[in-house]
Amino acid sequence: MKKKVLSIIALGITAMMFCNACSGGTPGKESTVPVSTENIGATDTKESSSAEKAEETEFAQPVLKSSTEAIKQVAVQLDAGTLMGYEQSGIYHFKGIPYATADRFKGPVPVTKFDNEVQMALTYGAVAPQDRSLNGTGEVNSHEFMTPSNGTADMVANENCQNLNVWSSDLKAAKPVVVFFHGGGLNNGASSELSYYTGEYFVESEDTVFVSVNHRLNVLGYLDLSEYGGEDYANSGISGIDDCVCALEWVQNNIAQFGGDPSNVTIIGQSGGGTKVTTLACMSNTVDLFDKIVVMSGNYSTSSKQEGIENTKLLVDYLGLADDEVIDALSNMSYEDLFNAATEAGCSWTTHYGDGTFTNPLFDSETGMVNEYAAQRTWVWGSTFSEFNSNGEGLITGKTGLMYLPKTTDDMAMEALKETYGENAQEVADAFKMAYPDHALAEALYLSQGSSAISRYGIISPRDGILKKFNDSGIPVYNYMVTYKEPYFGGVTMHHTGDVAYWFNSLNTIPYQVQGDEENAYAVALEMSQALKNFIKNGNPSTDSLSWKPYTTDEHNTMVFDVKSELKTDYDTDLYETIMKSQN
Repeated sequence: MKKKVLSIIALGITAMMFCNACSGGTPGKESTVPVSTENIGATDTKESSSAEKAEETEFAQPVLKSSTEAIKQVAVQLDAGTLMGYEQSGIYHFKGIPYATADRFKGPVPVTKFDNEVQMALTYGAVAPQDRSLNGTGEVNSHEFMTPSNGTADMVANENCQNLNVWSSDLKAAKPVVVFFHGGGLNNGASSELSYYTGEYFVESEDTVFVSVNHRLNVLGYLDLSEYGGEDYANSGISGIDDCVCALEWVQNNIAQFGGDPSNVTIIGQSGGGTKVTTLACMSNTVDLFDKIVVMSGNYSTSSKQEGIENTKLLVDYLGLADDEVIDALSNMSYEDLFNAATEAGCSWTTHYGDGTFTNPLFDSETGMVNEYAAQRTWVWGSTFSEFNSNGEGLITGKTGLMYLPKTTDDMAMEALKETYGENAQEVADAFKMAYPDHALAEALYLSQGSSAISRYGIISPRDGILKKFNDSGIPVYNYMVTYKEPYFGGVTMHHTGDVAYWFNSLNTIPYQVQGDEENAYAVALEMSQALKNFIKNGNPSTDSLSWKPYTTDEHNTMVFDVKSELKTDYDTDLYETIMKSQN
């Protein structure tokens, strides 16, 4: 019921704003728009009471905006024309701003002039076409892991999906800017997919301007057609990344109109977004577009251009196309037919170095060197403890979801550890308890699972090497681990994507997920969000309460976020070495 009511309200606001703008409303002038509050009081009461409870503690979360508060339309003048957003409770919202257009498989073309005299920016824009079969609902996607989506049944998918969103607390300031790239691998997701992707709460303290981006995905964003289409398709293998570059260029040219400082831009990517920002950091044409990077549970996996070409050949062969038929055939297929054919052909999507400005991966194993452009930025890089894993019970029973309560006994855990580590199982168990004394032994099973591929222990060996190489180059890299256990489902160590709401201080969008431990959850969120804001501001994530030192060759420092957050040095080195020894 709540979702339906809110959708009706949003439609009403949009209609009223549009009518006002088209019937003589003056751009640049604010006007109050009345909002009906009938039938929504009961919905708001529960969320407000949760926030009010938080205010009684030292670590207060921002209170959800009341639907009774006035909404004002606000016009911003850009080179492309007049943009109409809205302001509520001191926060300015501009959603669905078109930054580029593109023909299928071709590079993005910046928007230099809006289609309408007044470009409305009141609601989220179209999302990239993606797999609608994942959940059997026909929606774009119904949820990412444990968190329900933010109204994805209402999201419209369109190939012309190059749009972005901006939140600001002061249109006349010059505040640091954060640009967020969503998760979902390179296959799925959207800037509006999860409720806590909103920048509303993150900018409320007036520290930042927040931008989130939609761009091409899957077969539309990463199919390399350079062998078939000539110059127009030379960079088709990273069309989705080129969209992101275009969005960052838009930020440079326009963000000052929203109170942002284009000389102080941090890019953030979670999961697949981590792959995107890592790729962006390795490109020659992004040197002047940002200076700091945050990778949340992301990886740096890329493939060569040749691998991208071979991936495309799978599709071409599956369809039985001659070389001179490829461009016309793939350009004119419906998206559904194209996506399904690529899936059945066994295509996979990754970024391809060797495409234009992306010539080398983050780390060259042959030379032992970090990419020269990536080495010019400052990084924060880390993961949650559990990532994709369930609890030990799920791992033992073969049930791999996150919905299983942690009921596994130590004896059950040891039997499972023996299957992986054999005679070294007890050594692994002892090392785990030394590193994580407050965690059940069952959680040691997380460390050996294939789904840990982007967790600390899944990539610590290559990451360890990369972090050292960065350090040797004089580049600060700050490493973190989130071990806080949410009360959700009886206490599950932070799942994949779950930490985003803490980094962005937007827990009030998911109050049910912290119910029963609100004070601790809000405290962790406040600590994490303040560290992130400090990093965005000046490149150092230390706070008044946390001294966060970089990861160095001599000091393997990791900030461990929990009820009691603290910087730890080499706290899990013995555990890592034991695991590596046991797997060799």
